This record gives sequence, structure tokens and C-alpha cells, in this order.
Amino acid sequence: MEQVGLVVEVKDDKAIVAVQRHDVCSKCGACGVAISGSGETQLEALNKVNAAVGQTVRVVGDTAYVLKVSFIVYLLPIIALLLGIYVGQQLEGYFAALRMDIILGVAFLLVSYLMVRAYDRRAARQPVKATIVEIIPETYSKPEDEKC
Repeated sequence: MEQVGLVVEVKDDKAIVAVQRHDVCSKCGACGVAISGSGETQLEALNKVNAAVGQTVRVVGDTAYVLKVSFIVYLLPIIALLLGIYVGQQLEGYFAALRMDIILGVAFLLVSYLMVRAYDRRAARQPVKATIVEIIPETYSKPEDEKC
């Protein structure tokens, strides 16, 4: 994950960077930008290039971590739903009057939602794994599409 932002505070070997939050990421706290919603927000990043307050910088986050969280958020509920439907179909003969595949599919989906929500809250509290990799010159104009 790569973002461009403005350094607003420097403390020790870290900096607070104001970044534009992507619309895709509006409800996720995985990258460390834990405030829900879109717009400008701040994140803490390791300041390897000694950026000063007021400088525009490029911040790179841990892509593997973001991909892991994306898997959990998007694929875990689908897998749980399919697993619930499968288990329900296997139990169909024992409960003649009930559609166990639908009931267990929805139940597994709800349980996976609670698991994802708990994981999201825990991930939002963890420290950011972001690093400032470049100071961008004053003549820099905003890119058309930032990488996420």
C-alpha cells in the first residue's frame, strides 16, 4: 500500500502523516488509519528519510498485511457460508421439516461476521507498519490514482 501525504508532526524516529483515505478503505482499520469514513486522516510512520514538518512524503505500508486482512474480510464469510450450506445438506435427512442448509448457511455467515468484526477491532489497535520512503519535491502534483 502506497500513499502520499503531508508530515504534520515529527517525534523521535516516527512522523505523523496526514493522508487522503481511499474510498475503497473507508470502513477498514487494517492499515492503521483507524478512523472510519473517507477524507483526510493521520497515520504514524517510521521516518527513515528524516522528513520535516510540512514536507510531502511517500508512505509505504505492509502490503502482505493488507492482503491478509482483505482475505479475512472478503473470503472468510464466503467460505463460512458455503461450509454452513454443505453441513446443512448433510444433516437434511435428520430434520425433515427444516431447511438446514439455509439455516446453517446463515448461522455460519453470522458467526464469521462476528469473527471478522472482532479481528478488525484488534487490527485497528495494533501499531502501523508504515514507512516514509521518499520526500517529494515542492513541485509535485497529486497523482491521478494512488496505489492501494
